Amino acid sequence: MAIAKIEKQQVLGALKATGSSDPDVLYARKEELLAESKRMKLLGIVPIIVGSVVSITIIGAVVGIPAIIFGVVMRKRIRQNIENAETGYAEYLKLIGARASAA
Repeated sequence: MAIAKIEKQQVLGALKATGSSDPDVLYARKEELLAESKRMKLLGIVPIIVGSVVSITIIGAVVGIPAIIFGVVMRKRIRQNIENAETGYAEYLKLIGARASAA
């Protein structure tokens, strides 16, 4: 898969590794973890669009349908990564008793 999977435990570990309880430092680390996923968010649409256009012909459908499926799976993985990072961030802030900054 083109996008690495981000688990909640990975986020918690990365936040603990900062050695800080400052919400701004923790938020910056969370954003570093999500940088690739956020960049790829728009690129997940490209295989869907290209696959749809190519699938207009029967011969093109052989390539188009897998491209559409790849795009949908890619967007789902990105959405899951963002959700896991947000959940891990909120859980870690609750664990250390810090309040999230209004970024």
